[in-house]
Parts: sequence; structure tokens; C-alpha cells
Amino acid sequence: MKVFSTPLLFCLFFFVSTTDSAIAQIKVSQTPSWVKIQSYEPKPEIDINEISYGLLTLLSDEQVHVPREEKYARLVRKISDNVGIQEASSVSINYDPTYQKLIIHDIKVIRQGKSVNKLNINNFQTIRQESNAESYIYDGSLNAIANLSDIRKGDIIDMSYTIKGFNPIHNGHFATSSSLNDYEPVGKINFNIISDTKLFYKILNSDQEPEISSNNGYTSYNWQATNTDKPLLEENMPYWYVPYKSIFVTDFEDWEQVVNWGLDIYNDEKNMSQELKAKIEEIKTSYDSEGQRISSALKFVQDEIRYLGLESGIGAYKPFSPSQVYQQRYGDCKDKSFLLVSMLRNMGIQAYPALVNTTFGEALHEFLPTPKTFDHVVVKVIDSLDNHLFYDPTRTNQFGSYDNIPFPNYGKTLVIKKGVKGLEQIETKNEDLVEVFDIFDLKKINEPGELYSTTVFRDEEADIMRNYFKSNSLSTLSKNFKSYYDNYYNGVEILKDPVIRDDSIANKITVEEFYKINELWTPMIENKDNIGVEFAPLNLVEVLRFPTEKTRKTPFALYYPTHRKHKMTIKLPQRWNLNRDKININSKNFDFSLSSRMNSTKDILYLDYEYKNKTGYVNTSDYDEYYRDIKKIEGAIAYYIYIPKTMAALNNLDNSLIGSYAIKLILVIFGILVAAGIVIFFAIKRSNKKSY
Repeated sequence: MKVFSTPLLFCLFFFVSTTDSAIAQIKVSQTPSWVKIQSYEPKPEIDINEISYGLLTLLSDEQVHVPREEKYARLVRKISDNVGIQEASSVSINYDPTYQKLIIHDIKVIRQGKSVNKLNINNFQTIRQESNAESYIYDGSLNAIANLSDIRKGDIIDMSYTIKGFNPIHNGHFATSSSLNDYEPVGKINFNIISDTKLFYKILNSDQEPEISSNNGYTSYNWQATNTDKPLLEENMPYWYVPYKSIFVTDFEDWEQVVNWGLDIYNDEKNMSQELKAKIEEIKTSYDSEGQRISSALKFVQDEIRYLGLESGIGAYKPFSPSQVYQQRYGDCKDKSFLLVSMLRNMGIQAYPALVNTTFGEALHEFLPTPKTFDHVVVKVIDSLDNHLFYDPTRTNQFGSYDNIPFPNYGKTLVIKKGVKGLEQIETKNEDLVEVFDIFDLKKINEPGELYSTTVFRDEEADIMRNYFKSNSLSTLSKNFKSYYDNYYNGVEILKDPVIRDDSIANKITVEEFYKINELWTPMIENKDNIGVEFAPLNLVEVLRFPTEKTRKTPFALYYPTHRKHKMTIKLPQRWNLNRDKININSKNFDFSLSSRMNSTKDILYLDYEYKNKTGYVNTSDYDEYYRDIKKIEGAIAYYIYIPKTMAALNNLDNSLIGSYAIKLILVIFGILVAAGIVIFFAIKRSNKKSY
């Protein structure tokens, strides 16, 4: 469902002085005659306990007149609790002044059956909202803001307005979306579109058809829902999964029409500047092989053209010319991608802009054709060996051979190439392997031990860590590394600074760490008379997904792609006889293995773990198998060795007592789960990688 008002408390604004032209674009007038006024129920049959933030939506009304290029919106909300006063008192309407005008119709408060007019155009201010400024994206949109006085619990706020103007970049095409439910119940939702051309529509998670009527050459498509239910929201759903009753409307007949639209947008390659031509020629003459030229051009665009998006109006879709982007040395995703495409084409290499959606990429086949579906532009290259390769020019510090450059798990794409008729699935080639080699030195029972850890990152994991390392000092890195182990062990001390080695050719980063753990031995939770040490493959724990429910109605997201290995060498303080163990789990969604062995001659225990995903999510039909198999891992993920406290004291006095008392460390296997909310070092990567 569209959101028509936003609480100021939760918005990030970039304030600029407003211009007279911006103020002039806000008008007050009566509701357009084409709008069908909707009624609503002041006391809908909704459980008030399901309402959050003290605001009950009585009516959400959205109507569009396509030929007039007008979008009407009305939002009626009731303050059910005093916590809702703050948000309800703030009116915020967003629009793009480069091609839109805002017309406000009504702002009134209904209290105890009486209506009070709260609309005063002089109370409005326009400010520039740049909610993505931290990502260097500036869309140029404005927020018309007014604060309402004397708002109380029990009031009903009824607001309506029209935004006039469609983005001219769409060349008369129309597409939009809405939904018939929200994250909490709504009294009534109305969605109506009037068009003079044929529209295609689709609704997910519902079979409700629109009421279609015709009058004077116009066709109206109307959907309504009352006392709506909340969508089913389960834990750990994939980003791309759409749980709402979502409506998609478009006048594009197929994806090929969108491609043809894109061909007109990405066509400004004429009159290339001499400076850009010289750069292309420099790359051509410096490298003999096609792969080297691709890598060099990619590195230049990624690392020498900084990211900055100025995306107001048609700038949200149309890139600047490659020559301009080269000259100014900045651009957003479409600017950088089109520059790379142009450079490669001028070297005789096939290259094309490719549209993706960074959130809903895996579900794009469920959407209807429209360029509005996409939020990012990347590049597809077809080399002379017919390898189909994808690159993201907005990334930086990527290394490796040209045919093995890591590419995000964006799902599906629409390649802007003449003749393309549909979406293309992007196949993930990289394993993103992370290997950890831990050496624990347990010098004496119930005394401090040492840990020497080596971690090797490859592919995208190496790219992510490389950017992290470049953004932090060595002292900060050392502190963060220690904090990671502080979450699992008490009394961690740094023995020496970490060592970081970057093999850019192989795209591999190696990190070595050195610690003393003063409280490695801890009392058993089950029996305080025993002490022991727990060994867990933290490298695996951080990417494993352990569900809490046995049944599932929505897909279950996995950390993907991922391949983790964790090897532990544990130097025990004494000689103990421990059994060899081996576990293999080959599930539909992942493979897992664990092996343990004891070198009795050297008193060393070896633990080897490996986990690799096969898919990015678990289908509901496969969930029972996943739940069963992942629970096996949960029950075998950690090793624990323990000994009675009394025998530990004797053991450190006289090694011979072990044999005479027949006491030995017992190896047990049990589950380990990381407490929710723990901030760990490797979690830095998780925020940069989608769990599809």
C-alpha cells in the first residue's frame, strides 16, 4: 500500500532554502471532478490490539487518471492512542518539482462528529528530502511539510491531494503498483485507474479481479478491500519474497517493449570526446588480450569514476553521455555502466546495459513489464569465447581474472540489447569460499591458552573485506578483531597485531591473528563441578540459518552463495584417547561435513568442518527436509571437553594420576547458537550480501 504521510522523526532530510518556483508548485483547489469520492466506516471491524503506533487507517484511497497525468490520494486515519499524535500531527507529501505539481484539496480534523478545517497553504514549507544522501544519491524531490496544531487522541485526520505530472522519460507509457493490505489491518483500501488505452494487470497472493467499467472512451479498473488482514510474515523470509496482496498495472505488452524503450535511452554515444577516445586507445594499445582490456576498462570505471547520483526527473532513468561522465569523473550506476559499455564497444567487445532490482531480483518474473521495476544498472559482456559475463561498475577494489570477477546475487536481469524478449537469470559462478585455520594451544588444564587463527577470504568475500580494510586503520581493525572473540571468550588479550596479506591476482585476502585467552576453561552449565572448553566453528555458525518453527508457509532465506571451511588444531595438555567421528549431511539445499581425529602421539585433536549452500532459499515443499537436516547440524556443531575440577587440580600436579584414577577428558557433542544481537567481526560482510 502506498504511504502518503511520513513521521518526521524517522526521516533523514537534507535542508536547503526553498525557491519561489518550488512554493508556487503547491496549489489549493477542490477535488477533481473525475475522482470518485469514497466513504469509510469510522468504527471498522478491526481488532484494535492489532494496531501499532496509535494510528488506525480508516481509508487509503489512490486514484489515477492516466490521460490527465494525475494521481489523487486520500488518507483517513484515527488516533487510537496518544502515541499516534506525533505522527498524525505531521503532514508530509513528496513530489518531484522538475515535472510535477502538488495540489492540496483537504486537511481536516473530525472530533466528536464535528469537522475542523486545518488546511492553510501558508503553513506549508518545502524542503529537499535526500533519504539516500549517505549513499551519494540525490533525487531532487521535495517534501511539502505542515505541522497541524491541536491534535488529540480520538481525532480523525482526513487529508487528500493530487500530484499532477508523469515523468516524461517514459514517453507516454504508464505503469504503477499498489496493494490490498498493509502490515496491519486497514478499514478500507480503494485503488482506481482510469485509462484511454488498454492496461494489463496482475495481483499476487489474491485472486480478486477488478471491477472494470467504460464511459466516454475511458476504462476504469477498480479494486477495493475492507477490514483487511495482515500478510503472513515469517522470520527469515527472502528479501525478494512479496507477502502482500500486490497489484501490478502496466501498458507495456511484454519485456521486449521495455527493451526497445531502453534502446532509446542508452543511445548517446555519438560525438565522443577526444579525451575519452584517447583513454580507450590507451587501454587498447597497452593490452593485447581481450580479457586484459575488459579488466582495465572495468577497473578504470570502478575506481577512477566516483559514485554520485543526481537523479531528479529524467535523470532517474537516462544516463549522462559517456564523454560527460568521463570528463566530470563521477556518475551513478547508469552513468558508470553506460560509460563502461561505450568504452568496451569501441574496443570491439560486445557490451550492454543490464537492468536489475537489487531487492526483488529473484521474483521479477512475477512482475509485469515496466522500467519502473528496476533500481540498478549493471553491464553484461559477451567475450569472443561466448562467455556471458556480468559486472557491477559501482563496486570498487575488485580483483581477479576478467572471467571470474565477483558479481552480486541480483537474480534476474533485463539486458538492453536489440532482440531480447525476456528476463535472463544471472547464474552465480563464485563460491565465495572462506577458510579458517585455528590452532588452540591448551598448555595446562584450567589455565590460559593461546589461539593462532588464519582466515582466507576469496571472491566476493575478499572484495568486501578489502573495502573494509581500506576504510579502517590497523588499530581499529585490531580492536574489532579482538571484539569478535570477546563475544565468545573471556579475558582475550592481543599477543601481536594482525597480519593482512592481499593477493590481488588470485583475489584472496589472508588475515592472521594472535591471542591469549585467560579464561578459556569455564564451568559447565549443566554441572558446576566440571570445567571444560568449547570449540565451535564460528566461521560456519555465522552463516548457518537455524529456524525456530517446524512448519513453514513462505520460503526460508539462506546466506547465499557461501562455502565455508573451518579446521581446528587443538594441542591438548595431556594424552587422552578420543574416538574418531565423521558426519556427512547431503541435503537438497546444502552439504555439511564434520570429522574429528586424535593424534595420540602428539596429543593433538583435529576438527574439520565444511558447509556449502546449493540454493539461496528453501522452498516450502523442501522445508521439512531442511528442518530435519539443519537440526542435525545444530546437534553436532560444537565440541566440548571437560573434566571434574578436583581431577583438574590433581592433573596439573602429577600427570601419572590420570592413569591411576582412570580419569580422562570426555568428548561430547552438543548444539551451539549465537545469541541474537551479538555484533561480531564477520557480521560486517552480512550486511553487504543478500540472503536470497
